[in-house]
Amino acid sequence: MGWAFGSAGSTTVLYVVNVILMYYLVTATGMDPALAGSFMLAGRIYDGIADLLIGQGSDRTRSRWGRRRPWMAAGALLSGLGMAWLFSGSGAGGSQAVMVMGALLLTFTGYSAFAIPSSAMPAEITDSPQERTSLMAWRTFFIQLAALAGGALAPAMIAWGGSSADAFARMGYCMAAFIFVSMAVAVVATGGLRERPVEHERGSALAGFAQLFANRPFIVLLGVKFCGFIASAAVGATGLFFMRDILARGETGMAQFALASGVVGTMSVPLWRQIARFAPKPVICAAALVLSAAISLSWLAASPAEGDALFLLRGGFAGFATTGTLLMTLSMLPDTIAFGVRRSGLRKEGLYAAFFEFFQKAAFALAPFLVGLFLQASGYRSGTGAALVQSEAAREAVRLSMALIPAVAQVAGIVLLLFYRMPAENLAEPAPAPHEEN
Repeated sequence: MGWAFGSAGSTTVLYVVNVILMYYLVTATGMDPALAGSFMLAGRIYDGIADLLIGQGSDRTRSRWGRRRPWMAAGALLSGLGMAWLFSGSGAGGSQAVMVMGALLLTFTGYSAFAIPSSAMPAEITDSPQERTSLMAWRTFFIQLAALAGGALAPAMIAWGGSSADAFARMGYCMAAFIFVSMAVAVVATGGLRERPVEHERGSALAGFAQLFANRPFIVLLGVKFCGFIASAAVGATGLFFMRDILARGETGMAQFALASGVVGTMSVPLWRQIARFAPKPVICAAALVLSAAISLSWLAASPAEGDALFLLRGGFAGFATTGTLLMTLSMLPDTIAFGVRRSGLRKEGLYAAFFEFFQKAAFALAPFLVGLFLQASGYRSGTGAALVQSEAAREAVRLSMALIPAVAQVAGIVLLLFYRMPAENLAEPAPAPHEEN
């Protein structure tokens, strides 16, 4: 459970950056949407390159604290510092843009340094697919906790502060403290976990990539997750604009929706875990994606006249569906990694985790960038202070970004799952160790 608690911090980084940052840049600093999206794209490109280097580095690290924990400790510190700086309002004019980019790069570096080694651990901790599902159930629980912190509490804090620059700064400081503490707890808690003994491995980095690309279950899962990341990133980048400009609920509406989603999602983890005992993970994942796509399309009919009960019900169903998809894909990941290790004999868990994170970063870079361009092309007006009146074309662009982009991505994920095949022997529980008689 201590290992899984770190996911609350790393996921809070993603929530705050994806849900708050673009909105902050457009409404609090007056940056054009296309430029704000370009900022996030540039940061993610850097982060994607760093992912692969960190993954390779953690695989090769030898220290008294193990392969993964030194990286995780550094990541906890850098993530906390970067998040505290990101919304601090440092600089003015052009210098503020430089400060934001510097803080974003520091935050992303810390996130990768923690998340990649941490994600590599489950395949090392246990050989049992069911035990991996249990591990990922705890991780999913804490990811949903992060949804409450980054998706509900952060927008609420901004609303309580009147959407002022000081409100954004206070939110950033509070999130930074939570991120650092949760990551630090994971570093301490994993001190007693086993790490498989790894001798100096044969083969180059290219051999690791060759193993990865030959692993068909992993590649298919990667495509499914990429589609899911595109959907999440589009919703995250558009959500606050949608709540303000379409539903007239503002930051408070985003906080309420995220609260309903996070609470139901957290409570549904045990149910999804039980379902996974009786049905194949890909089938469960596809069913959850069908529900997610239906919820995404329902935003096309949403309006300010919609009652609170329906609004919160949609949030609850969104949390339930997201939890199912998340738990299944997270528990399938170590299965695919173990499959690759068994086939090749090369222990490249860090490289797998890095590649997984790389595709996540690519999606979380591409979606906000495209949303920013779409809003800019549709005439969306940026500015500080009170909400500006947007044109009908700009409002329609916000609605389509919130509903259609996620739905298309989720349906694409369902199609990809049709090609997921895991050999039966890789899903079998390992035989218990033989008893030695004295």
